[in-house]
Amino acid sequence: HPGPVICLSPQDWNVRLPTNRQQVMLRAARRGHRVMFVETGYFLGRHLWALLRGRGGRSLARRLLSAEEVAPGLMLRKANNLLPWGSTYALPKAVNSAVTARRLRRVAAGLPQPVVLWIYDPGAAGLAGHCGEAIAVYDCVDDYTEQTTSRRKRELVARCDRLAAERSRLVFTTSAAMYERQRRLNPETHLVPNAGDYGHFAAAVDRALAAPEVSGLSRPVLGFAGNFLASKVDFDLLEHVGRALPDATLLLIGPATDETAPALERLVQLRNVQWLGPKPYSDLPRYVAAFDVGLIPYVSSAYTRSCFPLKLYEYLAAGLPVLSTPIPECAEVPEVGIASTAAGFS
Repeated sequence: HPGPVICLSPQDWNVRLPTNRQQVMLRAARRGHRVMFVETGYFLGRHLWALLRGRGGRSLARRLLSAEEVAPGLMLRKANNLLPWGSTYALPKAVNSAVTARRLRRVAAGLPQPVVLWIYDPGAAGLAGHCGEAIAVYDCVDDYTEQTTSRRKRELVARCDRLAAERSRLVFTTSAAMYERQRRLNPETHLVPNAGDYGHFAAAVDRALAAPEVSGLSRPVLGFAGNFLASKVDFDLLEHVGRALPDATLLLIGPATDETAPALERLVQLRNVQWLGPKPYSDLPRYVAAFDVGLIPYVSSAYTRSCFPLKLYEYLAAGLPVLSTPIPECAEVPEVGIASTAAGFS
């Protein structure tokens, strides 16, 4: 029988743009694996404050106290992060891991073996070997160390990343750069590049599918659909494109952060730039259908050199030509145009 999976994810299940975490676990559940998706982020006090303010409602309460079914065979629950600052200091992280591991051992005891502990959160590496699982798998889909904002966090995340690789039976990585690093820690490391949800985005090949609010834009429409993160998106590059191609429309779809919202507000001052904010994942193909070109305008950094953008194959599934900055994983795909300068990109 397919073995149960306990998945440790730093990203909550309900996000505006599902990633490989949701995609893989949904498919595992559809194949008969019983999946327990454990949201490892955030301190318990933050969740309780959300409940006091009336946010999250019964769904959050169920995930804190027991579990909530979100799809056939797929349950959600929250990690028991009793102490704050677990992402910065080793002691609260160790306490939170020990409390969560004890709870998950009780869960695993009621499941048929073999139970697989599937780790997306390297910060939860301390749980490996302590949750009643038969094996642990580290699915390294991001360079978490390069995402940190302080020296203390960087050192802690780097230690956790090494521990996750060393304690796991198998390690998967999504990019060649991460593969080479993890292979030095665990010889059972495998390169498994990201993939797009072809069935979801292939409908966008029919340009008549485009949502009414974007169907009449001035062409060509140069589109980006994704999260507007300061660590990824090159806003200066997008501004250069908007100014260099005044007859084209630069169409931007996706959520911003507090850090990036001002840059987007400046961009939309250009008459040919439109930022429509986040759209439900179910509706996203109707906006991608309006694109003439799919853009991957990422900054060049140690972090993005380890990225494999999901949107690459989403754009290709929609039948779009794709233009990217020199992200190594994009440069390996012959169908993708690569430009290393703002002028070249325009």
